[in-house]
Amino acid sequence: MTSRHSPCLRPLIVPLMLAACAGPDGGSKASTVPPAPAPVQPGPVDPAPEVRVPPTKVLPTPWTAAFLGRAILLADRITIEGPAGLVEHCVMTLDDALFERTERPTADGLELILKPRGGTDGQELLRAQIDAWNLAAYKEIRMDLHAGMSEVIVTAEGNALWKDTDGTEKRGARLLFRGSVKGVSGVSGVKESPAPGSRTPRR
Repeated sequence: MTSRHSPCLRPLIVPLMLAACAGPDGGSKASTVPPAPAPVQPGPVDPAPEVRVPPTKVLPTPWTAAFLGRAILLADRITIEGPAGLVEHCVMTLDDALFERTERPTADGLELILKPRGGTDGQELLRAQIDAWNLAAYKEIRMDLHAGMSEVIVTAEGNALWKDTDGTEKRGARLLFRGSVKGVSGVSGVKESPAPGSRTPRR
C-alpha cells in the first residue's frame, strides 16, 4: 500500500509537528511550568525564659523560753494553756490500756483531755512534757489551745509540787506558772509572771 503523502510533502510535515509543540512565543511548553520552591529551613527556636521561684521562707512559730529549764511538776490535775504553737512543744504519753484521751474543738481552738481509763485502779500517773518540764498527774492532764493567746499558762491543782534540777521546790494546793510568748498579740491585761526554772539547765 502506498503512502497517502506525496514524497514532496514529507519535508514540510516535521517542521509543522515541531511548531505544534511550541508555545505562542516560540518557546517550549515545558519551560512555562514554574520550578518547585525550595523548602524553607526553620530558624533556631529561642528557649523559653527560665522562671525562678523564690524559696518559701518558713517563719518559726512564736514561743516562750519559760519552760526550757529542767523541772518536774506533780499534782492531781494539770492544765496547760497556750497558742497554736503549744502542739509543737507539748506532748502527752498515751497508753490505751490505762488512759483515755478526749479531743474536741472549742470556739477558738482545741481541747485535749487525758484521764485514767475506767476500771483501772488509777495509780498509774498521767504524763506529759512541755519543753524541758516533765508533768505528772493522778487524775487529769488538760491541754487547751487558744488562737492568738499571748502567753503559756501551766496550772497545777491538788497537792502540787514543782522542783528543778537545783533542788529548788514549790508546794501548794495550787501552783501557777506563766511564760510570755514573743510575737503574739491577743490576750491583754495579764500581768507577766515568768515561770521559775526557765534559766538554761546546767550541763
